[in-house]
Amino acid sequence: MSRLAKTSSTRFLLACLVFLGSCTFQKEKTQETEEKVLISKEEEYNQLLASGLQQLNNWTGYWKSQEPTFDVSGFRMSREIPYETLEWPEENFIQQDHPLYKYLETNPDGQGEVDIYSYKVVMPEEVGVSFNPDSEVIYFKSNGMRERLMFMGPSGGFEEAIWVSPDHLMVAGFFEEENGITPKIWIIIPEEHKYLTFQNPLHTTNYPKHGYLVKKLQNIDFSNGVN
Repeated sequence: MSRLAKTSSTRFLLACLVFLGSCTFQKEKTQETEEKVLISKEEEYNQLLASGLQQLNNWTGYWKSQEPTFDVSGFRMSREIPYETLEWPEENFIQQDHPLYKYLETNPDGQGEVDIYSYKVVMPEEVGVSFNPDSEVIYFKSNGMRERLMFMGPSGGFEEAIWVSPDHLMVAGFFEEENGITPKIWIIIPEEHKYLTFQNPLHTTNYPKHGYLVKKLQNIDFSNGVN
């Protein structure tokens, strides 16, 4: 092989090594950036969780009164779940003369109100109050649309809700698993059509599923008909 051919071959190999090194560096930088974004998001969600729990003293206190081993600091993010939008035109029927009006959670930016009780608490005119086995989180939006943010069957329930930011709704409740009932937190991000779930290590078989609602909704008479 001539000296010129050897020189060309060497230059080609060096160029390949430089290119491969550049690709590896770019891949590592991309991975590093993605990891930083994930860590930043996780920190943001944990901050929102902590902020919300500080405002739910009644809920955390109730759980503590039922289960002394309940540790509010034990919540950890477990899943991020996307959901399909389910909405239809409907104005908020919960007006000032409605017993549940005081429990609506108004969006801080005035984008509507959230209701977590009207589907659960059945209040017919002629018989006593009862509980629907299912639960849902409804967002009556300021544009006249009603959006279902979450739905839960008999295995769980929603007990509290609070806007921890104009874009993040935190819902507190419980879910029944194989080991028993566990307290649970959901942070819903309506604009991104997803919610985050936060698990707690506590499991119990003695938690009263309607106990917190009966205690909170003090302006509703549960003395007759509660099932």
